[in-house]
Amino acid sequence: MTSPQSPRILLLGATGYIGGSILTQIINHPIADTVTISALVRKPYQASILKDAGVIPILFKDLDDYETIYEGAKDTDVVIAAASARHERSAKACLEGLSSRSKSTSRPTHYIHTSGASTIGDWPVSDSRVDSRTYSDVKDDVFAIEKEFEKEEPGWSPVRTVNQFVVVTGEKLGVRTYIVVPPLIFGPGTGSFTLGFGQIHMMVQASLKRQQAVMVGKGSGVWSRIHILDLTTLYFNLIQATLSLPNTPLPSGEKGYYFASHGAQSWKTIAEKIGEVGKRIGALESSEIGSMSLSDAKEEFGYGSKRDAEGVVGSSARISADRAREVLGWKPERGESEFLEEIEDVVVSMCKQED
Repeated sequence: MTSPQSPRILLLGATGYIGGSILTQIINHPIADTVTISALVRKPYQASILKDAGVIPILFKDLDDYETIYEGAKDTDVVIAAASARHERSAKACLEGLSSRSKSTSRPTHYIHTSGASTIGDWPVSDSRVDSRTYSDVKDDVFAIEKEFEKEEPGWSPVRTVNQFVVVTGEKLGVRTYIVVPPLIFGPGTGSFTLGFGQIHMMVQASLKRQQAVMVGKGSGVWSRIHILDLTTLYFNLIQATLSLPNTPLPSGEKGYYFASHGAQSWKTIAEKIGEVGKRIGALESSEIGSMSLSDAKEEFGYGSKRDAEGVVGSSARISADRAREVLGWKPERGESEFLEEIEDVVVSMCKQED
Protein backbone atom coordinates (compact mmCIF):
# COMPACT_ATOMS: atom_id res chain seq x y z
CA MET A 1 0.00 0.00 0.00
CA THR A 2 1.41 3.37 -1.00
CA SER A 3 1.48 6.43 1.26
CA PRO A 4 1.25 10.15 0.42
CA GLN A 5 5.05 10.23 0.67
CA SER A 6 5.54 7.35 -1.77
CA PRO A 7 7.55 8.13 -4.91
CA ARG A 8 5.30 9.16 -7.78
CA ILE A 9 5.85 8.04 -11.37
CA LEU A 10 4.18 9.50 -14.47
CA LEU A 11 4.24 7.74 -17.83
CA LEU A 12 3.67 9.24 -21.27
CA GLY A 13 3.01 6.65 -23.96
CA ALA A 14 1.26 4.07 -21.77
CA THR A 15 -0.91 2.94 -24.69
CA GLY A 16 2.07 2.48 -27.01
CA TYR A 17 4.54 -0.29 -27.78
CA ILE A 18 7.41 0.82 -25.54
CA GLY A 19 5.43 2.68 -22.88
CA GLY A 20 2.83 -0.05 -22.49
CA SER A 21 5.53 -2.66 -22.06
CA ILE A 22 7.35 -0.52 -19.48
CA LEU A 23 4.11 -0.08 -17.55
CA THR A 24 3.44 -3.84 -17.54
CA GLN A 25 6.88 -4.53 -16.11
CA ILE A 26 6.35 -1.98 -13.32
CA ILE A 27 2.87 -3.09 -12.27
CA ASN A 28 3.86 -6.78 -12.34
CA HIS A 29 6.76 -6.14 -9.94
CA PRO A 30 6.54 -5.74 -6.14
CA ILE A 31 7.80 -2.18 -6.61
CA ALA A 32 4.24 -1.30 -7.68
CA ASP A 33 3.19 -1.55 -4.03
CA THR A 34 5.69 1.13 -3.03
CA VAL A 35 5.06 3.78 -5.70
CA THR A 36 2.12 5.72 -7.11
CA ILE A 37 1.83 5.33 -10.88
CA SER A 38 -0.02 7.75 -13.17
CA ALA A 39 -0.38 7.72 -16.95
CA LEU A 40 -1.57 10.23 -19.52
CA VAL A 41 -4.14 8.80 -21.94
CA ARG A 42 -6.45 10.26 -24.57
CA LYS A 43 -9.56 8.09 -24.34
CA PRO A 44 -11.91 7.17 -21.48
CA TYR A 45 -11.82 3.43 -22.27
CA GLN A 46 -8.00 3.51 -21.97
CA ALA A 47 -8.35 5.28 -18.65
CA SER A 48 -10.77 2.61 -17.43
CA ILE A 49 -8.43 -0.25 -18.35
CA LEU A 50 -5.45 1.38 -16.64
CA LYS A 51 -7.48 2.23 -13.54
CA ASP A 52 -8.40 -1.44 -13.18
CA ALA A 53 -4.66 -2.21 -13.28
CA GLY A 54 -3.97 0.14 -10.37
CA VAL A 55 -2.76 3.08 -12.46
CA ILE A 56 -4.11 6.60 -11.99
CA PRO A 57 -5.24 7.79 -15.45
CA ILE A 58 -4.98 11.43 -16.50
CA LEU A 59 -7.00 12.36 -19.57
CA PHE A 60 -5.33 14.80 -21.96
CA LYS A 61 -5.87 15.96 -25.53
CA ASP A 62 -2.53 15.09 -27.07
CA LEU A 63 1.20 15.82 -26.72
CA ASP A 64 0.53 19.51 -27.41
CA ASP A 65 -1.64 19.70 -24.28
CA TYR A 66 1.03 21.57 -22.35
CA GLU A 67 -1.05 22.47 -19.29
CA THR A 68 -2.23 18.93 -18.52
CA ILE A 69 1.21 17.44 -19.03
CA TYR A 70 2.78 20.16 -16.89
CA GLU A 71 0.28 19.63 -14.06
CA GLY A 72 0.87 15.88 -14.16
CA ALA A 73 4.65 16.30 -14.02
CA LYS A 74 4.34 18.88 -11.22
CA ASP A 75 2.88 16.14 -9.03
CA THR A 76 5.54 13.59 -9.93
CA ASP A 77 9.09 12.59 -8.94
CA VAL A 78 9.93 10.55 -12.05
CA VAL A 79 8.55 11.07 -15.56
CA ILE A 80 9.04 8.39 -18.21
CA ALA A 81 8.44 9.84 -21.68
CA ALA A 82 7.86 7.04 -24.16
CA ALA A 83 5.34 8.66 -26.49
CA SER A 84 7.56 10.49 -28.99
CA ALA A 85 11.29 11.04 -29.48
CA ARG A 86 10.58 14.16 -31.56
CA HIS A 87 8.10 16.22 -29.53
CA GLU A 88 9.88 19.14 -27.86
CA ARG A 89 6.77 20.82 -26.39
CA SER A 90 5.79 17.78 -24.34
CA ALA A 91 9.38 17.42 -23.11
CA LYS A 92 9.30 21.10 -22.08
CA ALA A 93 6.07 20.60 -20.15
CA CYS A 94 7.53 17.60 -18.32
CA LEU A 95 10.77 19.35 -17.43
CA GLU A 96 9.10 22.53 -16.21
CA GLY A 97 6.58 20.54 -14.17
CA LEU A 98 9.34 18.45 -12.60
CA SER A 99 11.31 21.59 -11.81
CA SER A 100 8.31 22.99 -9.93
CA ARG A 101 7.97 19.69 -8.04
CA SER A 102 11.62 19.75 -7.02
CA LYS A 103 11.35 23.31 -5.71
CA SER A 104 8.27 22.52 -3.64
CA THR A 105 9.61 19.27 -2.14
CA SER A 106 13.37 20.00 -2.04
CA ARG A 107 13.85 16.53 -3.53
CA PRO A 108 15.48 15.65 -6.86
CA THR A 109 13.23 14.94 -9.83
CA HIS A 110 14.02 12.78 -12.84
CA TYR A 111 13.07 12.82 -16.52
CA ILE A 112 13.63 9.63 -18.55
CA HIS A 113 13.35 10.48 -22.24
CA THR A 114 12.95 7.91 -25.01
CA SER A 115 15.11 8.74 -28.02
CA GLY A 116 16.28 6.58 -30.95
CA ALA A 117 19.47 5.36 -32.58
CA SER A 118 18.81 7.45 -35.68
CA THR A 119 20.44 10.25 -33.71
CA ILE A 120 23.83 8.85 -34.79
CA GLY A 121 22.58 7.32 -38.06
CA ASP A 122 24.29 7.81 -41.41
CA TRP A 123 22.94 8.10 -44.97
CA PRO A 124 24.46 5.24 -47.04
CA VAL A 125 21.76 4.96 -49.71
CA SER A 126 21.95 8.61 -50.77
CA ASP A 127 25.71 8.46 -50.08
CA SER A 128 25.46 11.68 -48.04
CA ARG A 129 27.51 10.18 -45.22
CA VAL A 130 28.66 6.61 -44.64
CA ASP A 131 29.62 5.75 -41.08
CA SER A 132 30.66 2.23 -40.05
CA ARG A 133 31.58 3.26 -36.51
CA THR A 134 29.97 1.73 -33.42
CA TYR A 135 29.26 4.44 -30.86
CA SER A 136 29.62 3.85 -27.11
CA ASP A 137 27.64 5.76 -24.51
CA VAL A 138 30.65 5.58 -22.18
CA LYS A 139 33.72 5.89 -24.39
CA ASP A 140 32.15 8.58 -26.61
CA ASP A 141 30.78 11.97 -25.60
CA VAL A 142 27.36 11.46 -27.17
CA PHE A 143 26.10 14.92 -26.29
CA ALA A 144 29.08 16.56 -28.01
CA ILE A 145 28.80 14.22 -31.01
CA GLU A 146 25.13 15.12 -31.45
CA LYS A 147 25.98 18.80 -31.28
CA GLU A 148 28.67 18.38 -33.92
CA PHE A 149 26.35 16.38 -36.18
CA GLU A 150 23.74 19.10 -35.82
CA LYS A 151 26.27 21.64 -37.11
CA GLU A 152 27.05 19.42 -40.10
CA GLU A 153 23.45 18.34 -40.75
CA PRO A 154 21.23 21.12 -39.35
CA GLY A 155 17.62 20.09 -38.97
CA TRP A 156 18.11 16.60 -40.37
CA SER A 157 17.40 14.81 -37.09
CA PRO A 158 14.47 16.01 -34.95
CA VAL A 159 15.39 13.22 -32.51
CA ARG A 160 18.84 14.72 -32.04
CA THR A 161 17.41 18.22 -31.64
CA VAL A 162 15.06 17.12 -28.86
CA ASN A 163 17.84 15.22 -27.08
CA GLN A 164 19.90 18.39 -26.98
CA PHE A 165 16.92 20.39 -25.74
CA VAL A 166 16.26 17.89 -22.94
CA VAL A 167 19.84 17.93 -21.67
CA VAL A 168 20.25 21.71 -21.79
CA THR A 169 16.82 22.49 -20.32
CA GLY A 170 17.14 19.84 -17.61
CA GLU A 171 20.46 21.33 -16.51
CA LYS A 172 18.96 24.83 -16.49
CA LEU A 173 15.89 23.80 -14.47
CA GLY A 174 17.66 21.48 -12.05
CA VAL A 175 15.98 18.30 -13.32
CA ARG A 176 18.10 15.16 -13.70
CA THR A 177 17.71 13.84 -17.25
CA TYR A 178 18.38 10.41 -18.73
CA ILE A 179 18.10 9.68 -22.44
CA VAL A 180 17.40 6.06 -23.38
CA VAL A 181 18.44 5.31 -26.97
CA PRO A 182 16.87 2.15 -28.44
CA PRO A 183 17.87 0.89 -31.92
CA LEU A 184 15.68 -1.51 -33.94
CA ILE A 185 13.22 -2.99 -31.44
CA PHE A 186 11.73 -6.45 -31.97
CA GLY A 187 9.42 -8.82 -30.15
CA PRO A 188 5.73 -8.46 -29.22
CA GLY A 189 4.87 -5.77 -26.70
CA THR A 190 3.34 -6.64 -23.34
CA GLY A 191 1.09 -3.61 -22.89
CA SER A 192 -2.69 -3.57 -22.88
CA PHE A 193 -3.15 -1.74 -26.17
CA THR A 194 -0.53 -2.51 -28.85
CA LEU A 195 1.94 -5.29 -29.66
CA GLY A 196 4.01 -2.98 -31.86
CA PHE A 197 4.55 -2.39 -35.57
CA GLY A 198 8.19 -1.69 -36.45
CA GLN A 199 10.74 -1.90 -39.22
CA ILE A 200 10.43 -5.67 -39.63
CA HIS A 201 6.67 -5.37 -40.12
CA MET A 202 7.21 -2.56 -42.62
CA MET A 203 9.65 -4.63 -44.68
CA VAL A 204 7.43 -7.71 -44.58
CA GLN A 205 4.39 -5.68 -45.63
CA ALA A 206 6.28 -4.19 -48.57
CA SER A 207 7.62 -7.61 -49.55
CA LEU A 208 4.19 -9.26 -49.54
CA LYS A 209 2.75 -6.38 -51.54
CA ARG A 210 5.47 -6.68 -54.18
CA GLN A 211 5.57 -10.49 -54.01
CA GLN A 212 9.31 -10.29 -53.45
CA ALA A 213 11.50 -9.65 -50.42
CA VAL A 214 12.81 -6.10 -50.72
CA MET A 215 15.36 -3.79 -49.16
CA VAL A 216 16.16 -0.12 -49.69
CA GLY A 217 19.14 0.32 -51.99
CA LYS A 218 21.78 -2.36 -51.44
CA GLY A 219 20.67 -3.02 -47.87
CA SER A 220 24.18 -2.26 -46.65
CA GLY A 221 23.06 -0.27 -43.60
CA VAL A 222 23.51 -2.01 -40.24
CA TRP A 223 21.37 -1.32 -37.19
CA SER A 224 21.87 -2.53 -33.65
CA ARG A 225 18.84 -4.33 -32.25
CA ILE A 226 17.15 -4.98 -28.92
CA HIS A 227 14.25 -7.16 -27.78
CA ILE A 228 11.38 -5.23 -26.21
CA LEU A 229 11.66 -7.21 -22.95
CA ASP A 230 15.37 -6.45 -22.61
CA LEU A 231 14.61 -2.81 -23.35
CA THR A 232 11.93 -2.57 -20.68
CA THR A 233 14.30 -4.19 -18.20
CA LEU A 234 16.77 -1.38 -18.88
CA TYR A 235 14.05 1.19 -18.18
CA PHE A 236 13.05 -0.66 -15.02
CA ASN A 237 16.63 -0.78 -13.75
CA LEU A 238 16.97 2.93 -14.48
CA ILE A 239 13.74 3.74 -12.63
CA GLN A 240 14.87 1.73 -9.62
CA ALA A 241 18.21 3.55 -9.62
CA THR A 242 16.53 6.97 -9.64
CA LEU A 243 14.34 5.95 -6.72
CA SER A 244 17.35 4.81 -4.69
CA LEU A 245 19.23 8.11 -5.08
CA PRO A 246 21.24 9.71 -3.54
CA ASN A 247 22.69 6.39 -2.39
CA THR A 248 23.36 5.26 -5.96
CA PRO A 249 25.52 7.51 -8.18
CA LEU A 250 23.81 7.76 -11.54
CA PRO A 251 25.10 9.61 -14.62
CA SER A 252 22.61 12.19 -15.90
CA GLY A 253 22.53 15.25 -18.13
CA GLU A 254 25.34 15.33 -20.70
CA LYS A 255 26.58 11.98 -19.34
CA GLY A 256 23.10 10.54 -19.04
CA TYR A 257 22.80 8.74 -22.38
CA TYR A 258 21.83 5.08 -22.01
CA PHE A 259 22.11 3.06 -25.21
CA ALA A 260 20.13 -0.18 -25.48
CA SER A 261 21.53 -2.84 -27.81
CA HIS A 262 22.37 -6.52 -28.04
CA GLY A 263 23.74 -7.45 -31.46
CA ALA A 264 23.23 -5.96 -34.91
CA GLN A 265 21.70 -6.84 -38.29
CA SER A 266 21.95 -5.45 -41.81
CA TRP A 267 18.85 -4.61 -43.80
CA LYS A 268 20.05 -7.09 -46.40
CA THR A 269 20.12 -10.01 -43.96
CA ILE A 270 16.63 -9.06 -42.77
CA ALA A 271 15.39 -9.10 -46.38
CA GLU A 272 17.11 -12.44 -46.94
CA LYS A 273 15.32 -13.97 -43.97
CA ILE A 274 11.98 -12.59 -45.17
CA GLY A 275 12.63 -14.11 -48.59
CA GLU A 276 13.62 -17.46 -47.10
CA VAL A 277 10.53 -17.72 -44.88
CA GLY A 278 8.19 -16.35 -47.53
CA LYS A 279 9.38 -18.91 -50.08
CA ARG A 280 9.19 -21.77 -47.57
CA ILE A 281 5.57 -21.09 -46.57
CA GLY A 282 4.48 -20.34 -50.13
CA ALA A 283 3.85 -16.63 -49.66
CA LEU A 284 6.58 -15.67 -52.15
CA GLU A 285 7.44 -17.43 -55.40
CA SER A 286 11.16 -16.97 -54.87
CA SER A 287 13.60 -16.15 -52.07
CA GLU A 288 15.36 -13.70 -54.38
CA ILE A 289 15.72 -10.17 -52.98
CA GLY A 290 14.70 -7.01 -54.80
CA SER A 291 15.64 -3.39 -54.21
CA MET A 292 13.58 -0.23 -53.86
CA SER A 293 14.69 3.35 -54.36
CA LEU A 294 14.43 6.04 -51.71
CA SER A 295 11.53 7.56 -53.67
CA ASP A 296 9.74 4.21 -53.61
CA ALA A 297 10.48 3.79 -49.90
CA LYS A 298 9.11 7.25 -49.14
CA GLU A 299 5.82 6.39 -50.82
CA GLU A 300 5.68 2.79 -49.60
CA PHE A 301 6.21 3.61 -45.93
CA GLY A 302 4.38 6.94 -45.87
CA TYR A 303 7.26 9.19 -44.86
CA GLY A 304 7.35 12.91 -45.52
CA SER A 305 10.73 12.81 -47.25
CA LYS A 306 13.28 10.47 -48.75
CA ARG A 307 15.57 11.46 -45.91
CA ASP A 308 13.10 10.18 -43.32
CA ALA A 309 12.65 6.90 -45.17
CA GLU A 310 16.38 6.38 -45.45
CA GLY A 311 16.87 7.09 -41.76
CA VAL A 312 14.40 4.39 -40.70
CA VAL A 313 14.90 1.56 -43.21
CA GLY A 314 18.18 2.25 -44.99
CA SER A 315 20.70 3.85 -42.67
CA SER A 316 23.30 2.47 -40.28
CA ALA A 317 23.03 3.02 -36.54
CA ARG A 318 25.48 0.98 -34.51
CA ILE A 319 25.54 1.50 -30.75
CA SER A 320 27.18 -0.22 -27.79
CA ALA A 321 25.17 -0.24 -24.55
CA ASP A 322 28.06 0.10 -22.12
CA ARG A 323 26.60 2.48 -19.52
CA ALA A 324 23.54 0.38 -18.69
CA ARG A 325 25.72 -2.69 -18.25
CA GLU A 326 28.27 -0.90 -16.09
CA VAL A 327 26.01 1.36 -14.01
CA LEU A 328 22.68 -0.49 -13.90
CA GLY A 329 23.87 -4.09 -14.02
CA TRP A 330 21.73 -4.61 -17.13
CA LYS A 331 22.11 -7.98 -18.88
CA PRO A 332 20.13 -8.40 -22.13
CA GLU A 333 19.18 -12.01 -22.79
CA ARG A 334 17.63 -12.18 -26.27
CA GLY A 335 19.80 -12.04 -29.38
CA GLU A 336 20.06 -13.25 -32.97
CA SER A 337 18.05 -16.47 -32.65
CA GLU A 338 15.11 -14.59 -31.14
CA PHE A 339 15.45 -11.89 -33.80
CA LEU A 340 15.27 -14.42 -36.65
CA GLU A 341 12.31 -16.11 -34.94
CA GLU A 342 10.59 -12.73 -34.81
CA ILE A 343 11.01 -12.24 -38.56
CA GLU A 344 9.51 -15.68 -39.19
CA ASP A 345 6.60 -15.01 -36.83
CA VAL A 346 5.85 -11.67 -38.50
CA VAL A 347 5.95 -13.15 -42.02
CA VAL A 348 3.61 -15.98 -41.03
CA SER A 349 1.26 -13.68 -39.12
CA MET A 350 1.01 -11.07 -41.87
CA CYS A 351 0.42 -13.76 -44.48
CA LYS A 352 -2.51 -15.07 -42.45
CA GLN A 353 -3.95 -11.56 -42.25
CA GLU A 354 -3.91 -11.34 -46.05
CA ASP A 355 -5.76 -14.66 -46.48
